[in-house]
Amino acid sequence: MKINEKMRDIRKYSLRLNLKKFHKKLVDIFGESALSYYSLCRIEKGHSDATRIKSLYQICTGLGVSLMELREGTEQEESKLVNIIRASDRAGNKYIYNEKSAAVILSPSDIKFLAMELQIQPGGDTKKEEDPVNFNRFEKLIIMLQGKMIAHIGSEKHQIKKGDTLSFASNIPHYFENPSTNIRARCIIVQNPKSY
Repeated sequence: MKINEKMRDIRKYSLRLNLKKFHKKLVDIFGESALSYYSLCRIEKGHSDATRIKSLYQICTGLGVSLMELREGTEQEESKLVNIIRASDRAGNKYIYNEKSAAVILSPSDIKFLAMELQIQPGGDTKKEEDPVNFNRFEKLIIMLQGKMIAHIGSEKHQIKKGDTLSFASNIPHYFENPSTNIRARCIIVQNPKSY
């Protein structure tokens, strides 16, 4: 069950309120800062991709349940064992190298390694980078998903294609380029530990 479906069920079957009466209840509680009727409709129909915690707080108050009770048994219930980041939640986690290459961070911020998906358009490349030299050994693992890429690591060049992996100490200056004229290159990069 989705969280919006659970909201609707509590409102309709436990409180026996239609949406307009529920909205009036929120206005009575929160005044001018209450959710608009339109926003409430969108949230309950599941059309609001990123429902803010402030909005959920208002809805929970109106329903007479805690946020934990609302999330319990839904797809948005937080696991105590795993950390899930939905694709729709990663939109703001993009790093743009230039107009032909960008990376999306895939890993949550509270773990010790970094995972990201790098995409390079035909003829594109990334900027040169290197992680700091200190007592830690920074390592990167590249897993090619699509196309091919030339990895420039220090003074060496290595071509890798779909299915290949490449690893190296990431405190060596490096960058990646897509030599293709028509195929986008995609890879997963895992770095351990994070350099930030």
